[in-house]
Amino acid sequence: MSKENALSFLQQAAQDPSLKSQVEELEQPGELVTLGESQGYAFSSDNVREVIPVLKAEKGFFGDLVESILALFGPTHDDYPATGMQPFSGDPQPRH
Repeated sequence: MSKENALSFLQQAAQDPSLKSQVEELEQPGELVTLGESQGYAFSSDNVREVIPVLKAEKGFFGDLVESILALFGPTHDDYPATGMQPFSGDPQPRH
């Protein structure tokens, strides 16, 4: 397993429209690893995380594929503010 295999697989996916659409439809990081293995590339989810800075740097080459990978391996999408505080979702206590 290697970072180089992950990058090679993603380069192939960027050039092959069929493979690219399969990658864009994935919902879990492990699915990307499984898809890569089916194409003859051995790598782990950690290897993909190591490649993400390279993908960001070459955004023009990878195009929409980068957005799909970042969404797949990025933090979950939630409505919490950047401060990390949870939004208020109740009624204040009445004043006496």
